[in-house]
Parts: sequence; C-alpha cells; structure tokens
Amino acid sequence: MKIDPSKNTIVCGDNLEWLNWIPDESVDLCYIDPPFFSNRNYEVVWGNGAELRSFGDRFSGGIGHYIEWMRERITLIHKKLKNDASIFVHCDWHASHRLRVLLDGIFGDDNFVNEIIWVRSKNPKGSQHEVKSLSTFTDTIFVYSKSTKYKFYVDRIRTPLSKAELEKKYDRTDSKGRFTDGPIIRSESMGARPNLSYKYKGFDPSPWGWRMEKDKLIELDKRGDLGWSASGKPYRKIRPSEDKGSVISNFWDDIDQINPQSNERLGYPTQKPELLIRRIIELASNENDTVLDCFGGGGTTAKVATDLGRKFITGDVSPVACKVIAERISASNPEARFEIKNLPTTEAEFRQIDGNEFATLFCEIVGWKVNDRKTNDGGIDGYDANNIPVQIKNHKAATGRPDIQKFLGALMAQKTKLGKFVAWEFSRGAMEYIADIKREHGIVIEPVKCGDRLGSLLITPEKQLELQVLYDQKRKTDWSNNVTTLPIQKKKERKKAA
Repeated sequence: MKIDPSKNTIVCGDNLEWLNWIPDESVDLCYIDPPFFSNRNYEVVWGNGAELRSFGDRFSGGIGHYIEWMRERITLIHKKLKNDASIFVHCDWHASHRLRVLLDGIFGDDNFVNEIIWVRSKNPKGSQHEVKSLSTFTDTIFVYSKSTKYKFYVDRIRTPLSKAELEKKYDRTDSKGRFTDGPIIRSESMGARPNLSYKYKGFDPSPWGWRMEKDKLIELDKRGDLGWSASGKPYRKIRPSEDKGSVISNFWDDIDQINPQSNERLGYPTQKPELLIRRIIELASNENDTVLDCFGGGGTTAKVATDLGRKFITGDVSPVACKVIAERISASNPEARFEIKNLPTTEAEFRQIDGNEFATLFCEIVGWKVNDRKTNDGGIDGYDANNIPVQIKNHKAATGRPDIQKFLGALMAQKTKLGKFVAWEFSRGAMEYIADIKREHGIVIEPVKCGDRLGSLLITPEKQLELQVLYDQKRKTDWSNNVTTLPIQKKKERKKAA
C-alpha cells in the first residue's frame, strides 16, 4: 500500500507497518505524542483489542524494551522527513532522558534544536502531606532537525505583554496615550542612504539619513507619532498597539491543558490542546506542507493542520480512534477531504467492490505490482514480489474451471511456468484442474484465498458491530460525506469524493 503525501490521509494500524508506505523525504514536519512510559491503562481509550495488544507490546519488557519500540519508529520517521524538516517529540519525565539519547543517535546531536518545557498545569493535585518529591507540572518536547537547513519561524509566535509590562515598556504619555521612544534616524551601522538625506522642519539627518521616505515621515508626523527632544533631535513614538508581543522562549507557560468543560475535549486522557499544536505547526512549517503524526490519538494534529492549510498524514492502531479523527476533522471543516486507509472491513463489504477496483486494491494491500495495461492484458492483474503473474477475482460464487482455463492461456502466452490465482474460494473442479495443469503442462498455478492474505483487514460482522458500538458511544455526528474510506468504498463513490 502507498500513501500520497499530497493528500490528507488517516491510516488504521500499527505505525511500524504503515510508515513504510510513505515515500522517503516527503514530510515537512513531524509532531508525535507517543505513549509515555507510565505503564498506565488509561492509555487504552477506545477499548478495542488492537489497543490492548499494542499496550502490551510497549510495556511488556520494561524501559529498555520501550526505548527499542520507539527506536524502530523514530528511525522510520527520520527517513520520511525532508532535508529541511524537523521533529517534535512530546514526552514526560518517565523516559525523557532515554529518548534524548535515542534522538541524538538517530538525528545526530548536532541537529538538536531545543528542549521545550510545557507547563501543562500550575495546580498541585491531592494532598502534599509527607510527600518526598516535588509535584511535576511539566512535559518536555524535544526538537530535532533533519539538517542545518530546517524551517523555523520564531518571529511568527509572540505572546502579548501583560498590562503591567505594557505600562513599564511604554512609560511616556501624550495626547494620544502611551508611547516609548524609537529611532527615526539611520545609524552608522546601517550605512548612508543619499536618497533619504533630506531636511524636515529644519532638521538635517546627514550623513546617514532618515529611516523612511519623506512622504511616510510626513504621514507619521500627522498621526502624532513624531516627537522632538529638548535638544531638537527627532524620534519616533512607538505605541502599544504596534507591539507584536514577546518572542517565545523554550519555556511555554501560557498554554493550559484542556479544560474538562472545553468543547475540544474528546474524553481522551492524554489529549493535547489545539493551541499547543498550532504553535508547533506555525513555528516549523508553511501552508501546503505535509505534517505527520503517527500517534494520532484524538486527531488534534490533523485537525489543526487542516485549519492552518497544511496536509496531514496521521493514524492510530484503533479503528474507533481513526473514525473519531475523521469525524472531528469533518465537523471542523466540512470542505476537508481525506482518505482512511486500512480500516478493517467485512468480507461482504469487500465483495461489493468492482472487480477491477478490487484487483488494484488487493495488490496495493499485499504489496504486489499492479499491471498498468488496461487492455489486452490476458487477465493478468499484477505481479508479486518475485514477478510472478497474478490474477484476482472478486466473484460472488466460487471460482471455477473456466476462470483457471483463461488464466492458463495468459500464462502460456507469457511463456511462464508460474502463476497465482486469487479468489475468495475455489470450486472442487477448479482445484482438480489446477492439479491437472501441473501434471500435464508443468505449469504451477498457486490458488490464493483472499481471506488468507487480507489478514487483520478482514473482520467478522460481529467484530465490526462491536467497533461501531464503541464509536457510537464516543461520537454520534455524521462525517461520512467528507471522507473517502479505503478499502471498502466503491469505485464510483471514490471518484465522486475526489
């Protein structure tokens, strides 16, 4: 299966598998909020088996096992980042020291950018009686770049000054209100500009000149923003309304964790506030860039990326989480379009897919090459990893002898002795004929049942109902008009959505 970085995509499954579907060096920014090494069951949010298995895989072998679990994934992420991209890794005190060493090893300690401290809360929880350690109110976000040419726009992110700070900084007043002095004459370090060396109200700024053209200086004066000192030297009056605020540092104490009554809360215990993710995305990416979050959770990264005009690739091991992410994005932006890949599907839904579309989809799922020839292909739908011809049928009835006969003709035309025939089931006559072909012609046709290769993508109707009940308990909004769901959506519907 492949993921197109130019399209919004939600992927269901273990990210160790689906990260491989993303082309190398195609992602502009990665933010991940992986499970913290806290070994707490609150991380099992949606309650389905995939989550429970993943939880056990992460923590069954202690912190050493957890770090190796993270190493595999971060190594893959590094390959997917463009040369000017960066990664933000969110963690807490349980394993931050080990993750820092891991990131140094993968990205190189020369590419360490920042250690951001996020003050998520300022209120202690519970009694402090006889406690022998300090309360922890902070998380850590490590920032690493792929190279020295990474995107980083610090000037975009500013925090407004408090009333006391504004009064201290703008300590002078006139008829318009508060202001502070600012330069209006060029300095020696800026160099002389002959075209800006003009007299104004008898003042000559030679040899360096003014900082603006004469018409703009006149306008400034008319607004009451040009002042004159007792010695007759001009200055600019800078007003609080012009103040962009302070450039942020690595200490973020101005974004609180999500209020229990907030509209953005999904009931996801480790959900991060949109303001936090917005700051990261604005800090390190541009519009139309692709943002990756392979620990999708409640979908905050994907939602904010959409709001900011970025593309996203996200996913979660839980099918319920993937549907909740989709619903959240659609509720926020009805015009958003995205695909859901790898969502578990019943056999009945697979069988509803058009035959040609199913053949292409099957090849994509199992990693086979699709036959690009659409006519005179002899019935060859694709080729496996060893370049063996493959035919794929999505018949409602069992595949019979006539289908095998046609496939035999295609193999003989290609002068090959090996082939694979994929179907949901094979009739007794088909299996006997496959044996006859091998005995009489020396041609081996391997019968492959769809269910044996679709693996975890194929679920029972009972399991699908269980997942739907879990989903309905969490979110009830209809999001289906905004999503192209793969693999279960029919070809005509997919074209219409695109």
